[in-house]
Amino acid sequence: MSMRWAWARWCFIVMLTCAAPAAPDWLDCAHVAACRCKWASGKKTAACASAGLRRPPPLPADVQVLDLHDNPLRSLPRRAFAAVGLLNLQRLNLRATGLRALHADTFLELIILVEVDLADNDLATLPKELFRGNDRLRTVILTNNPLTALAADQFPPLPHLRMLFLDGCRLRTVDAHALRNLKALETVDLRANQLTFLRLVTFALPALKTLTLSGNPWRCDCRLREFKDWFLESKLGTEELTCIEPPEHAEKNWRIVSSDRMMCAPEVRSNTLVVRADLGSPATFGCWVRGVPKPRIDWLFEGFDIHNNTIDSNLEETETEIEDDDIEGGASGSARWVNVTIVNVTASTAGEWTCLARSAAGEARAIISVVLPRSQQATARTAPGIPQLLGVVFGALGILATLGFLAAVACWRLRRHRVPPSRSFTDQEKRLLDASVVVSCDRSIAEMASPCDFELTERSLSLGEEGGRGCTFEPVHITIEGSGATGGGYPPPPAEFAVPVPYGNIFISVQVSGPGGEGTKYPDLLGGGATLPRRGRTCCTAPAYDNMGPRVTATGSSTWSLPSEGATVGASAEVEIEASASPVTGLPPPPEFVSL
Repeated sequence: MSMRWAWARWCFIVMLTCAAPAAPDWLDCAHVAACRCKWASGKKTAACASAGLRRPPPLPADVQVLDLHDNPLRSLPRRAFAAVGLLNLQRLNLRATGLRALHADTFLELIILVEVDLADNDLATLPKELFRGNDRLRTVILTNNPLTALAADQFPPLPHLRMLFLDGCRLRTVDAHALRNLKALETVDLRANQLTFLRLVTFALPALKTLTLSGNPWRCDCRLREFKDWFLESKLGTEELTCIEPPEHAEKNWRIVSSDRMMCAPEVRSNTLVVRADLGSPATFGCWVRGVPKPRIDWLFEGFDIHNNTIDSNLEETETEIEDDDIEGGASGSARWVNVTIVNVTASTAGEWTCLARSAAGEARAIISVVLPRSQQATARTAPGIPQLLGVVFGALGILATLGFLAAVACWRLRRHRVPPSRSFTDQEKRLLDASVVVSCDRSIAEMASPCDFELTERSLSLGEEGGRGCTFEPVHITIEGSGATGGGYPPPPAEFAVPVPYGNIFISVQVSGPGGEGTKYPDLLGGGATLPRRGRTCCTAPAYDNMGPRVTATGSSTWSLPSEGATVGASAEVEIEASASPVTGLPPPPEFVSL
């Protein structure tokens, strides 16, 4: 029976084994050719290093260790691993993957993650909530990333984080509260950074056992003094630390630098550069001072100590200490505000005030100017605009003057075209009237197209050439009188003698010597009122006279030699010309008037 029972039992087990479906084999890495899955240190491990991957591969969910070392990932988005089903990861190697940016929720939902290696990447900043939800995280490696600062609460609460590696970065500042959420932190590696000082409060961690600080350019002054004393007493490190600055402590070991000699020169900053005050009212101003040892503060007015001045009784001074945590890089008890109040502002308190801080490490100062409001004057606001206003006014006047000049020129040119030029006697013309006219008739009929030549002389001549054409001219006596003349027996001038202003009427009478005896008057000359000789088309055959109507001459008298028909050669007559000085209105002159 026992034999039969054992045989039946074996057959049942074989049947169950054959009937059960085959379990998935995680060792094939879900057919991801770039990865190789294996057991390592008792963990299911997927080795995908240097596989050219740009994102986490979709591996089996059983994978506990993922090695993506030396893949060009560049950046990782939100839920980068949970999105491909890798929720059981415990260790994650992302070293040298070219990472420049990480989403704050990159590792979200990896609740059993224990170690993350982000060394040798290009991470300049870290999101504050980068490891939110990774409560079992124990080791974070950030070696050789260009991180320059750790902000307050840089890491979320990680109750199991034991080791933090920040060596080989470029850290210059670490906030006093950067690590306060890491209560279980035991090891911090800050080697080979750019740190010049650290605060004691930053590493006031209950579980801290190892702190590595070598390779930083430590400045051994007042800011480092408190931390240096604590670190040397804490036994957190055995390495030798060396001062780089200031010059008096350069290349000295921390242990041989006296804390009393680790001083900071005073620093002074004013709360304002200019204080505008009103007469009779109070004014308050001050300065911020820091330094170790604690500097002494003196107030100067116009370069002189206020305690040696009469304004001292008009002042009130107050000081306020400032907590170290409120000042970046501050030293214990070194920072404070020093204020001055001028109880009653007067003209004698307006000027330059100086906050002077002095200590054994040096001195510093800040200058504050107290000014009074300017006196209000009516012209104060308009004075700056007067030159511009004058420029506009003179510019407008210049434009108007230019336009007026152009208009005047245009009008003058227009009148010049419309009004005939004025013709009046000149002295030369008057002398011509007094001259004798000698007519040369030595021309042929073909030359009659132009008048005979006249030769003016200073005496009366009678022309007649022997052997010529037989032309003889006698002097004619002509008297020209104005219409206003009362003497003489001449009839009044006819209506055509009336000419426009400024000319007057001219009356002409002619007296020649002829057959009728001396003084005979020619009726055609007297009846017409005024005649003057006009030469005909031929010099000798045409009548010597024609009725040409009145002639207008200038004021004066002259003697002319005029031809007389049938006159005897050698006869002479005097010509008297008199012009009326008074203008007479009347009919316009006929077209044949000659205007000289």
